Amino acid sequence: MQHQNINKDKVQKGFVKSIETYRKHAIVQEVIASRLINELLRQPLSHFSKVLEIGCGPAVLTDKFFQKFNTDLYYANDIVEEYSDILSSIHSDIQFLGGDIESLDLPDSLDLIISSSTFQWFNNLDGFLTKIHKALQPNGLLVFSTFGPDNYREIREVNGKGLNYLSFGKHERLLSDKFEILWSDKETITRFFSDPLGVLYHMKQTGVNGIPGKAWTKSDLMNFKEDYQDLFGTDLGVPLTYQPLYFIAKPKKIN
Repeated sequence: MQHQNINKDKVQKGFVKSIETYRKHAIVQEVIASRLINELLRQPLSHFSKVLEIGCGPAVLTDKFFQKFNTDLYYANDIVEEYSDILSSIHSDIQFLGGDIESLDLPDSLDLIISSSTFQWFNNLDGFLTKIHKALQPNGLLVFSTFGPDNYREIREVNGKGLNYLSFGKHERLLSDKFEILWSDKETITRFFSDPLGVLYHMKQTGVNGIPGKAWTKSDLMNFKEDYQDLFGTDLGVPLTYQPLYFIAKPKKIN
């Protein structure tokens, strides 16, 4: 299994800095969260008594969930403790679980585990899926989106750095060990920015500066700007590619 070594402390700091700006700039994340909720609405279950959301952030998915579903108990987890204030304004039944979910104990007997744009930050997805399997009720659902290898491909091509995104097929194989996949899909979303610095600014406003690498000098920035423009410049500006992957799965009976 491919493990990555993500500096969670750095990730957490990046997202803390973006609390005020995330909702305004995270247009793609909003679209992804809407898609997840729409697909969940197609499932036969309509009431989930006990829910865990992983990586709730500033409550993009949480908000959409409560517009369509009721629940008795909703745990919302995030590595950024400061998000807890936002959650209490959405619904009084939300319990905030602060910390890195990979090292926390999960609540048990869950009817639904839901997560949008978070699993790509995990160091050991395989191990975490085992934890999820144990935490879910036999007829519970795991509903999540993550990102595939084409995500931010322009950044990787120019900068040589980025997260170690797993492919769609790799996610399917990891899941099918312990889960039956009920629905899955992937798509490519391209956003255009007026120039490469606009891309960096956008990433910063959505908290994504937990990318492995060193602090940038002025000449690094100039090189990035020139290389990005040369490689990807178009009449529309410069692109940034997102590749969301979506999965709805239920636990298999394991003897």
